[in-house]
Amino acid sequence: MEPFFFGEHRDLFGAYHMATGMPRRHGVLIAGPLLNEGIRAQFALRRIAERLSARGYDVLRFDYKGLGNSPVPSSNARVADWAANIVTAADELPAIAGVETSTLIAVRFGACLAADLMRKRSLKRLLLWDPVLDGARWIEDLHACRDNLPIRLRDAVRSNEFMGHEMHEGFAEELKTRCNLSVPADEVAVVLSSGYRDSSDVENLTRHIDKVQYDCQWTSYNSSVIYSADIIETICNRLI
Repeated sequence: MEPFFFGEHRDLFGAYHMATGMPRRHGVLIAGPLLNEGIRAQFALRRIAERLSARGYDVLRFDYKGLGNSPVPSSNARVADWAANIVTAADELPAIAGVETSTLIAVRFGACLAADLMRKRSLKRLLLWDPVLDGARWIEDLHACRDNLPIRLRDAVRSNEFMGHEMHEGFAEELKTRCNLSVPADEVAVVLSSGYRDSSDVENLTRHIDKVQYDCQWTSYNSSVIYSADIIETICNRLI
């Protein structure tokens, strides 16, 4: 695994997993979730990347501007920045790996953010893991999660703080403008955990849906690592 910074201002952190064994000349870009969801999913996403690279795929994971290992404060990040970050990462992958075709794995709100990429670049395959397809619905879940905190914790949370990240004042309104119920790709597949609630929306996207008996509990202040061997195996089997 090769860590590096990239982007016009070097404000994106990437982790490149070079293909080993018999290279397929095919890249996989992983657009992970945001905020605490992204932190909790890091281990699973790394395992997915390692498994795919061992089977000949060049894989790029990255942290959005203002999140993870990005040097930019989270309060300086905008939703439009994150959507642009995916396009930048999609261009970086063939530049460093020389791949000819690409697959996108989009997790949670990454599915909404990826709409810009899918309008600008052609994708061979798209795989969604518990996708958030409506930003307005997600911000409602985030507010409900905060409201359910014990009083002593809820009173300590600022109005512009979400899952431990201090965002700019217009963050919630920006999320509400993001919606992606159209996924133009040659092949689309979805992997859902048992706690996923928007199955009817997903069924309009594709017939290729795998359901795994593991509740990720995404919208919670739970700090436990999201790790399910079944989810990792299902996602990788969809691509291998």
